[in-house]
Formats: sequence, C-alpha cells, structure tokens
Amino acid sequence: MSKEVSESRMRKIRREVLRKAIPSEREKRETLRFSEGLAEKLLRELEKAGFEAEVRVEGSIAKDTWLAGEKDIDLFTLIPETYGREGLSKVLDIAKKVVGENWLEAYAEHPYIQAKIEDFTVEFVPCFKLERAEDVVSSVDRTPFHTLYVKNRLDPKAKDEIRLLKRFMRGIGTYGAEIKIGGFSGYLCEILTLHHGSFLELLKRASEWREGEVIDPEGHYRGRKEEAQKIFPEPLVVVDPVDQGRNVASAVRVDRLSEFIAASRMFLIKPNLHFFYPKETRPFTVDELARTIDSRGSALIFLKTGGVRAVPDVLWGQLYRSQRALRNLMLQQGFTPLRDDVWSDEETVNIFVFESYSRLPGLEKHLGPPIGKPKECDKFLEKHLRSKQRLSGPRIEEHRWVVERRRKYTDVADLLRSELADGGERIGVASLISQAFKSSFEVWVNHEAQEFYSKNAEFASFLTEYLKGRPRWLR
Repeated sequence: MSKEVSESRMRKIRREVLRKAIPSEREKRETLRFSEGLAEKLLRELEKAGFEAEVRVEGSIAKDTWLAGEKDIDLFTLIPETYGREGLSKVLDIAKKVVGENWLEAYAEHPYIQAKIEDFTVEFVPCFKLERAEDVVSSVDRTPFHTLYVKNRLDPKAKDEIRLLKRFMRGIGTYGAEIKIGGFSGYLCEILTLHHGSFLELLKRASEWREGEVIDPEGHYRGRKEEAQKIFPEPLVVVDPVDQGRNVASAVRVDRLSEFIAASRMFLIKPNLHFFYPKETRPFTVDELARTIDSRGSALIFLKTGGVRAVPDVLWGQLYRSQRALRNLMLQQGFTPLRDDVWSDEETVNIFVFESYSRLPGLEKHLGPPIGKPKECDKFLEKHLRSKQRLSGPRIEEHRWVVERRRKYTDVADLLRSELADGGERIGVASLISQAFKSSFEVWVNHEAQEFYSKNAEFASFLTEYLKGRPRWLR
C-alpha cells in the first residue's frame, strides 16, 4: 500500500469512527441534563441534612470525552476532611434515599454505591475535598484533580484523538480498568493521547513497547526510570501527572497490554474499520457446536451456578479468584486444564469453563523425597507401606522413592461435585461464589451444555468466541 493510499484510508477511517463515536447534540443534552439534574437533587438533600458539600459530575462526562452510547455517570460528593470517614457513610445514606431501591453497595477503600436510574448506570462516590493531590486520603480523592488536569489540556482536536483511542480500545477489547476487563481506563486513554499528541502517534510508540515500559508525562522520574520500575512492578507504568506515587496503568493486565501492542502494529500496517467496530460474533448452530467440540479431542467441562448480588467489580473479583482455585484443584488431582475461562450475565447465572480430560486412569504415580533426605524418606515409607491406596511400590527410581497409588478421582465431574458440595471455600473459592455453590450448581461435560447454549444468546456468543480462540480484530 502506497503512502498516499494509506493516508487517504486513515483519513476515511478517522472520519467514519468519529461520526459514530462522538455523541450527537441530542445525546449530549440529555446526558448533561440528567447528570446535572441528579447532582442538584443530591445536593439539595445534603443541604437539608446540614452537610457542607459539593456535588460534581466527574469522569468522561465532565471532560466531554465519552463515547456515543455510553451510559456511565460518576457523581462525586466532596466534603471537608473534618467530617471523617463517618461523614462519607452519611453521604451515602442520603444518596440511597435519592436513588430509592435499585442500588448496590460496594467497597474500594471506602463504600460507594452503584445504581441503575433510567438508562444510566450511576456511581455515587463520596470523597474528601482537598487542596492538593498529594494530600489524598483514598484513591478516589484524586479524581477531581484528574478531571481538572485533563480539562486544562483539552481542545476539540484532542477530544477527537481521545475518542479515536477509546473506540479503538473498545473494539479490540482492552478498554476498561474494571476487574472483568483489566484494561485501560478512560483517564489512562486521555493521558496517553495528550502525552503523545495524537491517536496515531500513540499507536506508533505503543507498537514498540515492551513489558515494563515507563511513561512519565510530567517528568516526576526524569532520569530515574529504573527507580520508577522498582516502585511500580506492573507490566505498564504511566506515572500519574498529579501524583508521582501512583501508576495510572496499575490495572492493566499483561495480556491486555500485549493485545494493545499487537493490534497497534497490525492497524498501522493494514488500517481497517473493524479494529474499531468488529463484526458481531455469529454463534455456532447447535450442530456446528457439537462438531467443533468433537473435533478438539478434549473435554469441555462447564460448572454452572446461580447469580450473585454484587456490583460487577466485586462479582468479577470473586469469579476470577474462584476460577484460580478451581484450576488449582483440577491440577492437584491430575486433570490439567489446557485452557479455562468464566462467563456471567452478572445477574442470574455464572459459568466456569475448563478444557481438560473428563476421565483419568485409576492409577497415578506419586514422587517421594530424594534419598538424601532420610527423615522425609522415613515418613514417606511409613505412610505408603500402610496405605490401602497403594497399588505398587514404594521403589527407588534414580535418586528418589516412588509409589503408584489409586487415584482419588478418575472423573472430573465427580471431583467437582464432591469438592464443591460444601461450597468450596476450603479450597479457595471466594465467599459469594461459595454461597452460590451451596445453593445449587451443575456440572456439564461437552454436549451436556447444548440446552443452555441454545437458550442463551450471550453465552452462545461467548462460547463460540472461546472455541474460535482468536480476537475479532485479527483477520
């Protein structure tokens, strides 16, 4: 592709993305009217209660950098530090009265609530009003300083460049610092774009990033890159312009970083609109699903349980912790997962997916201690010579004792049903997921998932993408 053709294509893609990504004037009016009206309503209730407070709309709404169709609003209540943490709780009590019933409470460094109001998801966050970012008591106290920093550097062109990056990130699946995604927050996208000057310049730089990259917009660690890398151990380091002790990119997982680097390289070589707006996944038919599963020669194990009432960040934190615990359980029992994932509709159902072996031989080989450790050898022999599970041995192979014993579980479904009968907290399952397991769960292997698959379009899309095993932007 010639340089002229490439530049022309880039301009065309840019125009089309911005046409879709910039909220219409009507959407802007409705969003601002709703958010400002809600802020005024909350402020009136706070004043009635005798609170000295300021209510602000923060985040991308406040900076006019949100993407068309986004319905997330951050409503911050700033109170003097003299109120203490008890004051933060009282602010939330008043916010709950404003919202009514449809809210969930969550905890970061202190409580906040998330509510569904009309078509919007609103987070009500209390924080302290401070003069300097260096004086923050908790991480949310920085947010007003973040908003001010970005707004002071914005112009219409910068807003366009930021929206291009956010839409690119959303298209490739790396947008969002929430636990479910582990990607790039809106503020991080804004900082990266402002620092590099444009969306394309950032992609050029990102295509050369390596794990441990340090970006320091305000030069807090100028000439001291190694010091920054020691302070911040995360895969990507972007020093917060308003607080040198914070990494804005701390939530970015290494897989999301790698995906962004790879997608940046590929877009620069072959720019295409599908990076921003990938095609929706067409789920396999039930027959296609069956053929695809059969062709893999492995076993897909599905562990389904009911919903958990929690805000998404809490839910996904619990799901991922439980996923690790279940993976470790399978590893310990010899059912080595080749790959695993988890899906949730965030309301009524959660499903863990493991690809492994459904059955194992009845015999397993168990390695004992090296001959050079006499005490451990004595314990090993005493235990296994008397064990009813012993099938062969103990004997010496090379430099250590070995025994073959009867495997406790030969069927993965039996393993999961047995170990999760009490909820599984003792094996590391997170508390809320454990409670869900205690209520009910089902174990499916391969085609046994077809009935649920045929009735739930979101799960069907998830499983189809899992089986295809490649990002939608990769063509």
